[in-house]
Amino acid sequence: MKELECNGLCTIVSQALEEMKAEQGENFSLSTVNLAELQRRTGISRSRLRRLKKNSFKPMQHGLSGRATGRSVLTGFTSVINNLLSKGVSNSVICYERLKQIGYKGSKPTVRRYIAAHKNLIPARRALVEPQGNRGRRYTTGPGETYQMDWGFTNVMTHYGKSLHIACFAMICHHCGQRYIEFFPDAKQEHLLIGMIHAFQFMGVPRYVLTDNMKSVVIKRNVDGLPVWQKDYCILRSVTDVDAFQSGRFAKQNGRPKTHKIPSYSCGLITTV
Repeated sequence: MKELECNGLCTIVSQALEEMKAEQGENFSLSTVNLAELQRRTGISRSRLRRLKKNSFKPMQHGLSGRATGRSVLTGFTSVINNLLSKGVSNSVICYERLKQIGYKGSKPTVRRYIAAHKNLIPARRALVEPQGNRGRRYTTGPGETYQMDWGFTNVMTHYGKSLHIACFAMICHHCGQRYIEFFPDAKQEHLLIGMIHAFQFMGVPRYVLTDNMKSVVIKRNVDGLPVWQKDYCILRSVTDVDAFQSGRFAKQNGRPKTHKIPSYSCGLITTV
């Protein structure tokens, strides 16, 4: 008996032939198979089954399979679709409506298939750009002109295995990037002033200190939008000659940086918290 040859394109016929082979046993033969019975089981027309039988029920590709027609319904409109795809417009509905406005008579699935076959024309979602360098330093000012300070918080483990949540005071120079960091149990007013004094002793006293609206620095804003300083912080400003909370343009300062030493009496003035 001739072996059954059938690929995945004819799954229904293969299953029906296997059932007939199981029923007929050794009497089954592909050359003498009952096409009427096979038509009843598969629902395929007898003329098509007859063509499959000539090839041992192995479907063959059409002679024009894979050949592209020289002219289609999209001929004359491909340049419009390509232009839309190059601009990132890949929605088939939008492309179809745009083509209809200029006289396209074809269907929407035709446009969809064309877009799927020409996705290489669609630009990448994110274009590569040249490296912009280090953006960690937000401002660049003259020497001794501007510092910036803020609080951070972290968890630490003690020698006894206990976890503590502590505050980290940080101040950085906008000219050279020099920084001062000190840890405190919390971010209370007295710890802010102590951290500032230690930072000034380490880096010198600047002209400006940038900060945010933390309550230990600014209580509120008045009707003109100007800050109302916290009283103890205001004392530190007066004894160090620091103009704080400057967020606009900075006057450039040339020459050597200001590195004034803090007067000894200033510590006594700010400990009245």
